[in-house]
Amino acid sequence: MTSRLSENFPSKQSINGYTLIELIVVVVVLSVLLIAIIPKFLSLQDDAELATIESTAGSFRSAVKLVQISLRAQGFSTRTQNLPNFGAGNIDTNNIGFPIGIDKGNGNENIGRGNAGCVGVWNGILRDAYSVATNSSVDFQSYRHTGNRVCSYVYRANGDVAGRNSAELVIQYDSRDGQVYVCGQKTLLGCPF
Repeated sequence: MTSRLSENFPSKQSINGYTLIELIVVVVVLSVLLIAIIPKFLSLQDDAELATIESTAGSFRSAVKLVQISLRAQGFSTRTQNLPNFGAGNIDTNNIGFPIGIDKGNGNENIGRGNAGCVGVWNGILRDAYSVATNSSVDFQSYRHTGNRVCSYVYRANGDVAGRNSAELVIQYDSRDGQVYVCGQKTLLGCPF
């Protein structure tokens, strides 16, 4: 019986490990695979970010149209402060019915007051959306520009620190015509403003 056991199990002398060359080949093969996989993974991550931004822009676009529809349905025909029956009732609109901020307090067509005016538009028309502020420590950083009628919301959650004109992903809102764009370095479109 002892001889049969020894036939099934090799002796200590016949057990060999992997040679250094075999280990190097395995490391090289794994490295090549990783080099091939990482760019595809990063591309998928970029695609996912772009899809998320486009979805958020779509929600923003719909909310802009709803503000205008609500304004007209309630019989308003000019600029309105604190639009009733929409959100928290604090959205101000321009003469054509597009949102220009919250609690503006003056009669011009400009978006809010400074970059914070764009924060007011975002928070006033969107619910449960990404965070937005005038600094870069949030999901989106807001900028008011182009005659104080356009807001750019630069996506910062991806670590982008570029200015609004060279950022990777941006949502732009033009209060003059209610258009909402997705633009930036990671899109096919450069930002119009």
